[in-house]
Amino acid sequence: MPYVAGGTLTLAEEKNMTTIALVNVPARGHINPTLPIVRELVARGHALHYFVASKCRGIVEGVGASFHALPHIERIGAGAAGPPAPPGDRELALLPFVMACQSTEVVPQLVETIRSLGAQCLVYNTLSLWARLAGEFLRLPTVGFRPFHAPRSPRAVTGPFATESLAQLADAAERALAQLAQAFERLPPSLDSLVSQSENPTLIFMPREFAFEAESFDERFLFVGPSLPEVPPEPWPFESTPDGARRRAYVSLGTLRNDDPAFYRLCFSAFEPGAWEVVMSVGERVDLTALAPFPANFLVAPSVRQIAVLPHADVFVTHGGLNSVMESLYFGVPMVVIPSIGEQRLTGSRIGALGLGVALEREAVTRERLRDSASRVARNASVLARIAPMRDRVRAAGGYLRAADAIVQRASRS
Repeated sequence: MPYVAGGTLTLAEEKNMTTIALVNVPARGHINPTLPIVRELVARGHALHYFVASKCRGIVEGVGASFHALPHIERIGAGAAGPPAPPGDRELALLPFVMACQSTEVVPQLVETIRSLGAQCLVYNTLSLWARLAGEFLRLPTVGFRPFHAPRSPRAVTGPFATESLAQLADAAERALAQLAQAFERLPPSLDSLVSQSENPTLIFMPREFAFEAESFDERFLFVGPSLPEVPPEPWPFESTPDGARRRAYVSLGTLRNDDPAFYRLCFSAFEPGAWEVVMSVGERVDLTALAPFPANFLVAPSVRQIAVLPHADVFVTHGGLNSVMESLYFGVPMVVIPSIGEQRLTGSRIGALGLGVALEREAVTRERLRDSASRVARNASVLARIAPMRDRVRAAGGYLRAADAIVQRASRS
């Protein structure tokens, strides 16, 4: 993976190995880009302590980090029956308020644990208010990371509020922050100042050229591109026709909002056997026996190795998660983006604006629209010509090696 800034640090530069704490939120799209970084830092001899929800323990320990459990983030208005629905735009907007309300219970223990580990640097997802507060109280060197596509400025969390219940939640959040600050003998921060803070550096897993309003990101933001592990190549699972007449599609709605059998059946009818070969990942919640029978030109599985399939694809039908989009661009694959939340819609709009594919509203997708959109971008010379320079920028951004270097350099200032 090329690294335009000159490559990784030498062993001499890293002779003082460090203890690093990393705090994340429990979503695979936010955890996945950190895993190659953690593996790289562990390989260099650094001690990594990863703080995240208990369900992620195996993933974290699998890359060599020491696991530390964080409590579940409360869900406002969540029903008691059944598993909670994936967080949507409302839940994401409420996240700072909810984490602030829980901060008096979580942050003191987080601070004490990080201090007892002797951590010399704190790396955290910028969505985690708990980690930001812990960094303030510990006065540690910090590195932020943003595993999502969003404008430079966060949403305002000040009044006036749309509802009385939201105003009460905001008031409870401010009271909790004041109580926490008093316990640490600090001046109470406002919720607005906390969410608007940006660490130096803040890692962003895309090239600057893909960012929305890129000019608003100053020198604190380090665009390292996707954090992709090295994987051995795998063959395309269909026997290719001699003339390559059938186009190849890969379909995935990600890991959170993929329980959509109706959409998968729509794909069965959109991609005709004579024209397409399709690999489809449907997630663990879809009953494959109920979804069957599958057309002969489809391979359907709960999950596939996405970065092993994408090099063979002519088009990627995706939900528009940033990791998936960056992986698609890394391999030069045009996209049909079918988003579910605002952040994915923003990503889809960038895909369209840059001529790297098309975006469709999920509620308005029909068999004809999906077929026409995929056919329009697959093997399209003008689309591929626009993807090629973006692919080069994605590959040259530095990835997990550059991110690891930035963390080590920040930690060295402790």
